[in-house]
Amino acid sequence: MPDADFAPALSPAHAFDALRQPVRKLQGRLPHAHHTPHGCVYQGEGQPVIVFPRQGTGPECTAALRRVLADAGFRAHDWGHGTDEGPRAMGLNRWLRKLEDCVIDVFEVTQAPVTLLGWGLSGIYARELAKRANPLVRQVITLGTPFNTAADPHRQCPVMAMLDSGPERMPLAVRQRLRQRPPVPCTSLYSKDDGVVRWEQCVETETEHSENVEVPGARHDELAVHPKAIEVITHRLAQAEDSWRPFGPAGPSLS
Repeated sequence: MPDADFAPALSPAHAFDALRQPVRKLQGRLPHAHHTPHGCVYQGEGQPVIVFPRQGTGPECTAALRRVLADAGFRAHDWGHGTDEGPRAMGLNRWLRKLEDCVIDVFEVTQAPVTLLGWGLSGIYARELAKRANPLVRQVITLGTPFNTAADPHRQCPVMAMLDSGPERMPLAVRQRLRQRPPVPCTSLYSKDDGVVRWEQCVETETEHSENVEVPGARHDELAVHPKAIEVITHRLAQAEDSWRPFGPAGPSLS
């Protein structure tokens, strides 16, 4: 995980108290945007984010997005586990315990709650980690993530097949758990032109703390570099803590 600027380890109680102070300074400020070659990019003030790669790829897949985020003033971290080949024989729960260290490391470095950004299969990791590591997680952003297993009753999604394989298929209880929303704000970006997952698998009932945002015309492997996605991601990251609001009708224009 992060290899520079490590802060001293904090106890959970003291860390949680400490993290609120610097981030609360951002409250009341509206996100500020610049127009760049990547489109409209909102500016950050050091908010941390872990960027998880698309299934079958590694850090090289998210390098361009992490550069954009870093240039915009966010602290973008790779997930630190190379190529994502799924949990495999380890199983989902043991795999998530391993990934939890990633969240704790970034939290201790930045002393701020961490945004988890997952792409495809790794969006499942991000959502499940938010359930396990709350309150260290600030919010979840997913790109083309088929967490809505109810929209795939015949288990045909090739992305979910990386979890739903082997001699025993994923238990129904686990499939139901995956579509339960984490206890933090969630933004799901999807495309009807994804080509890998059905867009219906990437959406859920919207609430005051969750939203689905369409990225028109984007293929699955283009989602992380599409100008609309970058605009939405940076706006989510730039919002003041505890001031999450939708990007859609109540937020900035999507046009």
